[in-house]
Amino acid sequence: MNAKEFYSAKGKKAAELVAKRAGTTERYLYQISLGHRRPSLDLAKRLVEASNGEIDLVSLLTYERAA
Repeated sequence: MNAKEFYSAKGKKAAELVAKRAGTTERYLYQISLGHRRPSLDLAKRLVEASNGEIDLVSLLTYERAA
């Protein structure tokens, strides 16, 4: 699932935990989920690992914000 779907399915508390484990903030992860920010490859990999694979690497690197 992409980061936006993760937020919808798991909620803010789970996102806070994943962000902390990945070494970033919940707010930055939220901006990624909305397509306002794009993570570095390193951060994207850490987010995938921190979410136990629930967030998809490709979606983190290719997500485009809706017009």
